[in-house]
Amino acid sequence: MRSIPRPSTALLGLLMLLFGSVPAFSGVHLWRVKEVFSNADGTIQFIELATCCGSTGEIFTQSKVISSNAHNFPLPGNLTGSTLNKHILLATSGFAALPGAPTPDHIIPNNFFSTTADVISFDVYDTLVFSAGQLPTNGTSSLNKDPNDETDTTFTASNSPTNFGDVSGSVNASSGPPGVPDGTGGTTPMTVAALNPDASSLQVTFNVGTCTNAANHHLLYGQRSGLPAVLGGTFSLFGSLCAIGTTSPYTWSSVPQASDGSGLIWFLVVATNASGIEGSWGKDKNGSERIGPGNNGADGNCAVLKDVTNTCGHSGP
Repeated sequence: MRSIPRPSTALLGLLMLLFGSVPAFSGVHLWRVKEVFSNADGTIQFIELATCCGSTGEIFTQSKVISSNAHNFPLPGNLTGSTLNKHILLATSGFAALPGAPTPDHIIPNNFFSTTADVISFDVYDTLVFSAGQLPTNGTSSLNKDPNDETDTTFTASNSPTNFGDVSGSVNASSGPPGVPDGTGGTTPMTVAALNPDASSLQVTFNVGTCTNAANHHLLYGQRSGLPAVLGGTFSLFGSLCAIGTTSPYTWSSVPQASDGSGLIWFLVVATNASGIEGSWGKDKNGSERIGPGNNGADGNCAVLKDVTNTCGHSGP
């Protein structure tokens, strides 16, 4: 009987390597860690993965692990459809609750990664490494990497989370006072309606969802003589209604009459954080912060300190 030559051990090993590698690498290895974001205390974080290289079939994500030096998160299932220019968004529940946040594809625990230095990995395929001082924690910026750049160079930019459903957004998780709640950055523009014929009672509607950290709101008002003589000057108040709460609309009863004979009353609604520090009064047409008579431009009555680092929702001219 004629015998059939057996393949060499080296050939068998090569065949096993070739065929054994297909399930491990085909359809998943082109995902990259694209963007990471955290606030200062690590309660608001996200990790965004993105596909590179024009890949369309990177769907076999089940059991692949997203990890930091302290935590692991195995992806629970495979994907469906094309993965061309797709993203996977993992985030904390605090991120998911912020206005402007796209719905995360997966929820991860708080402090999933360190805010000082860490290695964020997608299984064995890709990493994003940062050291002390590289990760921004100002609540608006994130650390990014171009998924198509093989040098793995990182850079800082405004956060731009995107989920697998192609919904993108941007969040403000800064710890400073909230911005002016005029609604220009949200869905509730500030409006006023008279509740009686002489307008002595007004209903004031203002945005309460766009800017973070608003523990209370205050209604500040003045008359024509309190307007600044020059652009960028100080606004003088005629009065104020402090601590009107965190819900909208607010009913302003007994609206005062101007005492300077002008018949004009102007007003604005501002917010303070839990420490009682007042946020922005908005910008004038030159882009300068409107200032009040108190310390650093605060109103001096409802709040004695002002911080305008949170620019969310600034009003226009």
